[in-house]
Amino acid sequence: DLVVFRDVLTQSNTTHKSVPLILSSVNTDEHEELYRRKGLPALFNEAGFETWFISNQSRQGAMIDNLAHDAQHLIYIRSPRYDMQLLDEVRKVLERSRSQKILLILHCYGSHFSYHQRYPREFAHFKPDDDVAIAAQHRQMLVNAYDNSIRYTDHFLARTIDYLRSLDDTSSALLYCADHGEDLIDDRRERFLHASPTTTAYQLYVASLAWFSERYRERFPEKVAAAEANETAPATTHALFHTMADMASIEGHCLSKEASLVSPEYDRKAPRRYLNDHNE
Repeated sequence: DLVVFRDVLTQSNTTHKSVPLILSSVNTDEHEELYRRKGLPALFNEAGFETWFISNQSRQGAMIDNLAHDAQHLIYIRSPRYDMQLLDEVRKVLERSRSQKILLILHCYGSHFSYHQRYPREFAHFKPDDDVAIAAQHRQMLVNAYDNSIRYTDHFLARTIDYLRSLDDTSSALLYCADHGEDLIDDRRERFLHASPTTTAYQLYVASLAWFSERYRERFPEKVAAAEANETAPATTHALFHTMADMASIEGHCLSKEASLVSPEYDRKAPRRYLNDHNE
């Protein structure tokens, strides 16, 4: 019952730029507006939601933290940093909260290097996955460790969806997206990691999916149908802000149905832009 968006590009190959763009209505051609506009937590606050930002990454003292601090509740998890800890926090929140409307933003650690450290040993499915130096001769071990980290993210998402599904008669939805891709010495250029001044397709294409509970599907069949119709639509991470708001039926002057993947008005022909090192 997943909706998988199969053609999504990030707006930046660096976390410190990509995540703020995801959390705001700002597009790549107006990057400086990030310092003047509020983001997703503030929007949901104004719509009467209880808002949480739960991060499995360290405070960065950057724009991510500025937007996160608009949430009513903010949690930074301490090490060891496996992303399943985020689900533990979600359970605590939903078991204690009396609010009828809740936004939970989870900032995963995901597949950041060193990949070997991103999952418990029991999730070392692809082997060998030794923690080795970055070199072409070690590529298979690096790829194995990366694939294990992706598999662990899949496990985290599956368990999170299982938990949301277990909440009786609850209208809930989940939207997931990676903030950037990764080079894994994929070709003769021998590029590795992300955030390089000259990007590659491997760094730009990202995984994204949505899930809707049965109650949500009953209440908003048109949104689910639109999401399914837009599975193969060209998109960027700019769509996430508008999609999240639309999933919650929030409307406002900063929101566009043409940028929402759960809207039949989604614009498949909108230009897809990327923000480089010079914010251009």
